[in-house]
Amino acid sequence: MSFFIVYVRIKCQFMEFLNYLVNNIPLFCICAVMLFIAIRNIKVRRRESIYFMVFTAIVLFLSVVVFFEKYAQRVGNVVLGTVFTSSGYIFRPILLFIFVLLANMDEKRSRRFYLIFGIPLIANVIIYIFPLFMGIPGVSTLVFYYQANADGTASFIRGTFLNFFSHAICAVYIGLLFYISTVRFHGKHRQDGLVLILCAFIIIITVAAEMLTNRNDLLNIVCEICAMINYIFIISVNASKDPLTNLYDRRTFYEDVSKYGNDVNGIIQMDMNELKFLNDNYGHGEGDVALKFLANVFEKSLNKTFMCAYRISGDEFVILMFKGTEEQLEKSAKDIKKLLVDSNYSAAVGYYFIKDKSVSFDDAMKKAEELMYEDKAHYYEQSGHDRRKAI
Repeated sequence: MSFFIVYVRIKCQFMEFLNYLVNNIPLFCICAVMLFIAIRNIKVRRRESIYFMVFTAIVLFLSVVVFFEKYAQRVGNVVLGTVFTSSGYIFRPILLFIFVLLANMDEKRSRRFYLIFGIPLIANVIIYIFPLFMGIPGVSTLVFYYQANADGTASFIRGTFLNFFSHAICAVYIGLLFYISTVRFHGKHRQDGLVLILCAFIIIITVAAEMLTNRNDLLNIVCEICAMINYIFIISVNASKDPLTNLYDRRTFYEDVSKYGNDVNGIIQMDMNELKFLNDNYGHGEGDVALKFLANVFEKSLNKTFMCAYRISGDEFVILMFKGTEEQLEKSAKDIKKLLVDSNYSAAVGYYFIKDKSVSFDDAMKKAEELMYEDKAHYYEQSGHDRRKAI
């Protein structure tokens, strides 16, 4: 008789596990694809790939958490339910924080950023450890607790004070995702951030649905789907950028001119001075360092509301201004010169503001280019160097 009981229990547990696998097939498929892509690209984009693998691991762990929460409620195991519910509340904000990092991997973040947005995670861990102290009156009930029922099941009951703390932190990170979506992209490429805004809206709806229905199994698959969308989005954005300088490339330049050429009313052109000298005397590696430095100067100098920067050839860069003012264009051109004064590099800069609508884009480019070459000729005249020879 005892053997039969053991057999039935094992069979029931096996069926529970089988149901878990079947119900999460879509999630497992997405996770498998994400892990394959991350492992395949780990040598090229190491940090990004590691973040995606950690993200996917947390998603899979949360699916296990949901399974054991439901199982604990069915069998009336208060301890098991408390442990896994606490784990879920702890790791869901971590999942969203990693998603925020993935949304802007190219941006360098300071220690202050991690300190400010890491403190809520630490506070969340401390708060959701409280329910584990089930024997201390008043402490465990601050957040949530499980109550054993007469029928052998257990019920999840929200606490009296800190029950929505994890949701509040999730809201903070979703707000941060909205902010990144609006500031990461600029000029005519600002609309690219709509992808991240859409992901943020989907996550908000999911969190709200979990709160209203008292479910906890929706956020896992939604976050993983959004992560896949984000990864595809990252690939598409990177495809439009120059791999050395991270500015938009020549192809994107022509596409933007074709789509938004009528809105361009200002152009800045920049060409590095003495790149041949650097390449011939110190190697092309030093030349690449110089180009990256100049690209950074270019990026810092532009007005991100109206302008986009492009690398259109070896040491030639262009800023397009869309419906800005002449003062804004002139300020950006002067800022480039100022930032180069204390550096080891020099560049020729020319800019042109289109006052007359009868001036075509091509004519404006030629005007900016002429002024740039005048600036270059003045530099070589002052320095006494021959730009065609290595010194």
